[in-house]
This record gives sequence, structure tokens and C-alpha cells, in this order.
Amino acid sequence: MTKAPKPNKSKLTDAERHKRFVDMAKEVGASDRAVDFESALKAVARKGKAP
Repeated sequence: MTKAPKPNKSKLTDAERHKRFVDMAKEVGASDRAVDFESALKAVARKGKAP
């Protein structure tokens, strides 16, 4: 049994990847403020010593 070949997709350029990233960040309501980042990091990071 042979599999059908996958469609040939060209890779995204850096500019296209950046645009998709920014669009998704806007869609989910992400913030670009450092204070918001620190708050989110503290919420998900483990407390204690790093290995």
C-alpha cells in the first residue's frame, strides 16, 4: 500500500512568520508590556533554585 504524496508547501519567510505571530498575539489579546510579561512568567514559573 502506498501513501499519497504530501502537497509541496513552501516554507514561510521570516516576514511571513513574524506577521502570523503578531496577528495571533493580537487575536489572543497578548500584551507587549514588560510588566505584563513578568506577571505572566511568575504565574507559570516554578519557585526554587534553577538546576
